[in-house]
Amino acid sequence: MFKIYSIFALLAITVWSCENQVKKSDIISNIPSLEELSGKWVSVDTVDMEPSIRNFRGQALVNHDMSSISWFVAAPYSGGYHTGSFRLNGKTPLVKEFRWQPYQALRKTKTDDGFVIESSTRMPVEKDAIMWQIELTNTLQESQPFDIEIDFIGFISKYDGDWQWWYPYPKIDGQTTKRDDEVENVRKHIGKSQKPTEAIVTELVDGKPTSKNVASSWPTDKELLQCKKHTAKTSNNTILISDTETNAITGFTLLNKEAEITTYNSGGTARLKGEIAPGQTLTIKYIMAYGDDEKLVKENLVNLENSFDSEFANTKSEWKHRWEQLFTPNNEILSGTFPVLETTDALAKKVYYTGPLTMLYLMNTNLPQHKKVFLTGGPRWGASITFFWDITEWSTLWATVDPEMMKEHLSSWISIDPSKNYGQDNFGGKGVGNGYSANYWALFQMIRAYITISGDYEFLEKELEGKTVLQHLEHYATNWKRISIHGQKGAEDDIYKLADFGDDEWNLLECVPTYKHIVPSFNAGYIWMMRETAAFYKKTGNSEKANQFLKEADQMVERLLKLYAGNGVWNSLYPNGEKIEVRHCLDFMFMGRYLPNDIPKDIKAEMMDFAYRELITDNWMRAQSLSDVAAEQSDRADHGPLGAFDGWPAGTMDALSQLGFPDKALDFYHAIEPVTNEGIWSQAHELWGDNKYKKNAKVRIAERGWHNRESSSGIAMSQVMLKNFFGFYPDVAGTPLKKINNLHFEGNLYHVKYAGDYYTLKSKEGKVEMIKEDNEH
Repeated sequence: MFKIYSIFALLAITVWSCENQVKKSDIISNIPSLEELSGKWVSVDTVDMEPSIRNFRGQALVNHDMSSISWFVAAPYSGGYHTGSFRLNGKTPLVKEFRWQPYQALRKTKTDDGFVIESSTRMPVEKDAIMWQIELTNTLQESQPFDIEIDFIGFISKYDGDWQWWYPYPKIDGQTTKRDDEVENVRKHIGKSQKPTEAIVTELVDGKPTSKNVASSWPTDKELLQCKKHTAKTSNNTILISDTETNAITGFTLLNKEAEITTYNSGGTARLKGEIAPGQTLTIKYIMAYGDDEKLVKENLVNLENSFDSEFANTKSEWKHRWEQLFTPNNEILSGTFPVLETTDALAKKVYYTGPLTMLYLMNTNLPQHKKVFLTGGPRWGASITFFWDITEWSTLWATVDPEMMKEHLSSWISIDPSKNYGQDNFGGKGVGNGYSANYWALFQMIRAYITISGDYEFLEKELEGKTVLQHLEHYATNWKRISIHGQKGAEDDIYKLADFGDDEWNLLECVPTYKHIVPSFNAGYIWMMRETAAFYKKTGNSEKANQFLKEADQMVERLLKLYAGNGVWNSLYPNGEKIEVRHCLDFMFMGRYLPNDIPKDIKAEMMDFAYRELITDNWMRAQSLSDVAAEQSDRADHGPLGAFDGWPAGTMDALSQLGFPDKALDFYHAIEPVTNEGIWSQAHELWGDNKYKKNAKVRIAERGWHNRESSSGIAMSQVMLKNFFGFYPDVAGTPLKKINNLHFEGNLYHVKYAGDYYTLKSKEGKVEMIKEDNEH
């Protein structure tokens, strides 16, 4: 009975005849190249977070010198400190410009004595290796002597077991999970001759980042090379390093065989000397491989040495191949496709296609819990973790892109207790983290998206962990009752019949100390869950239970609206009737997305005024208003007043659309296009520079506050196109499109998978048509 679709939905869909099929080549021509979507060259003095490299199994950050990388990780392997720097004539040249591309990180500089140095660092696809190519060009009119030293530091260990967001890595004294900035201080001071006497370090104290001044203490590169945690041996142009703590083996091979190599404990130093004629270039090539079998590591090094140029080029071509596969029906990567956008709107196109590139970049295929996963972040944090909150931000899109993967993941995640864990470790398999307040809503939203978009209503009846999926949905939707404090001392009034998220702000926005107890955002989420659960029960024929859920949801709405503080903002409610005004985007987003028809017209208008007055900037947004009472205590780039988590602009656009202003959402969509100049979506972008408190603040990828270079929540920017500008948001009853008013956007979305078939969505003159594709043509 679950396969019956709405008559209205069927009437809204037409079959595209063979004569009207768009040629495959014409559809493909709409997909930007990887070159078009790569980051631009950016000056080092504007960069807060260096580029990363990945290859579907490993990842790392590059540093400010011309060769080393840090935070290398490919579970179960992880690296400490860095892999060794490049020195020229006794100095360590420092980067002047970076460029990120999905298949490489580029660094460029010019020395005072006339050398231009350019380096490319690549991870060959799905191989346990990293490759470097460094080019040294003499720009002067006379020959120039060179004396090059390259350190090869194999500080890699292998750690089995369960991994957390703060995954294990090696230091001089062995394994640690502690984040105390020692590695950061090492990498930030590469090539700098003097070490400060004091440094600001950040440590996890009671699970929270805490900064303090301490006496400077971190190892030099010489101390790293001489560390007795490792032993090394050299044969010809290859160094093999064995870890004494674990069975990890790291190898380096230098293709410039004229070099002399000095061996230390954890690696060695190669030295090349000579002259470069005017205008000529010296190219240096080397490889690092890792594993737990010396024979296999050596074979890997030999194979890559013998095919260096072709493998180096193949890394780029394989990324190109996988990129094109994402958009092809019946491809080898996904069970659906990423919809192909055709539009003359260049700004919207760039923002949209940054989403699939982010998704591909975060795809990992060597973690044992699933055939493939979309990691939430990295490289410094969460190298094996998927956060429920981040991935639910693009759940509608995920359900059409890869429904089979989504179902398999959700079937696994149902076994994880959302009151205790915010996600899954895809290496060890267990739930990880704390009981985020978002967890119940996140899981519910993903399951709902999968069922309504795949058409797999039979999944509701599937029994997992002793309950049907529908019973799990009810459990998630009614969790507000279990955490309500109504009836306790100081919470006797009816308004306390809402979800109370406790006194620990770390379970909500972490850095905002006032955002706790009864907050509007996730209570709006629970109201939406109650109504959607009612829709599922109605579909199964249980009208009595459906009506019960709807009645309770309506009662919750009445209570929640009493938390309105005026001027477009909302109060959090503490025990004993204490209300704290919070000026944050999360309330705007959730109230707008999930309760647009319940909010009075005058409050909607005031909410809009607040968003544009205090949150939205010229090219990004503030998560929290500068006028919030806790703004000074909340300065973190993702949730505070000087930046925003990359999921928040997408959520804000969704709210703008649901509130009846999709044209405003499209304007915002256009405005953030320059943010993509550094590359794909990150955990957060910060507002910085002299005008950071103004509308015209500069925007960049944020590192401060322990952020990740990449993060999956920004993929929701592409979902905005699908859901808000094309209206694709199937409801439980089976109607796939929502009507859009007041939007002037023209374009087509090809290969939108819905209920097992592919469709094209055509938007023109404010109307969207959904046309079934003939997959044979």
